[in-house]
Amino acid sequence: MNKLVKDILIDAKKIAIVSHTGPDADALCSSFALKNIIKNNFDYKYVDVFIDGEIGALYDPILRDEVVNPTPYNSYDMVYVLDCPNLGRTGKYKDLILNTPVIVNIDHHATNEKFGNGANYVSSNASSTCEIIYLMAKANNYELNNLIAKELYQGIITDTNCFTANSITKRTHQVISELLGYKFDHEAIKTYYFKNNSFAKTKLLSKALLSMKFYADNKFTTMKIPYELFNKLDASFEDTLGIVDNGINVTGSEVSAILIESAPNKVYVSLRSNGKVNVGDIAKNFNGGGSLALAAFQSVGYIKEIEAELVEKVIPELGCIDENEIIF
Repeated sequence: MNKLVKDILIDAKKIAIVSHTGPDADALCSSFALKNIIKNNFDYKYVDVFIDGEIGALYDPILRDEVVNPTPYNSYDMVYVLDCPNLGRTGKYKDLILNTPVIVNIDHHATNEKFGNGANYVSSNASSTCEIIYLMAKANNYELNNLIAKELYQGIITDTNCFTANSITKRTHQVISELLGYKFDHEAIKTYYFKNNSFAKTKLLSKALLSMKFYADNKFTTMKIPYELFNKLDASFEDTLGIVDNGINVTGSEVSAILIESAPNKVYVSLRSNGKVNVGDIAKNFNGGGSLALAAFQSVGYIKEIEAELVEKVIPELGCIDENEIIF
């Protein structure tokens, strides 16, 4: 945070924090960690967190004792927009943002449109927005506490798929090492997100694997989860967390995608890359965003048609002409 924005924060009395629709752990944790950093260092400030979209039960532990979407003030002095490559991803809170005089944009997606008028802290070299929040707090000598450290740790561990993503750097490991100096049960967090598969999630994984297709000499894999499976298996959207990585973990795979029909004809697409293809650029073709190795977008239509459109975009990036689809 440069001196100008730090001064604006010091002067601001009413602050809003907004993240993207359909929030994941990084969006939620960075939002509440930033709120708690501000309150921990400037206890006289009002800080409200707004997020449009359903928040699944998986993230209940993050939301404990936190308030989401309070009745907004008529105006705010400044707004932080976190983990959003563009303002369209903020949903119904876009007008709130545009009506606030100072917008500070903090994100780790390479496709970020740098829409902040106060500052843009965008680093595609960061593993997560939570990592950036920690580095900003440290650079300004803001005091953290055990709760803030726990929230930042959760955001980083989930956005890096338990520290296996290509976005992990030496700096990320240093940040994690410093966070572990605070008192919270990091093993319990790891178990909760990565060693706690329900029966429903296990069945959903098996169905996704059965749907796997291979394209372009096995360099591109896709999986699909149609909407009807959620009711049939008594599963939730949160049960899809991490399934996409099964595609990129196949030997020779350079890009993987999972298409999840979260509601009838409403498809969420998550992309992974081994670093040879920039999936953030691919997602941008569908009004989504992301980084070199991780990206996502949402689309409306039939899941098979969206898959076909995605294949048309990915195949040329792999240097292939023929699709060579193989159904597994």
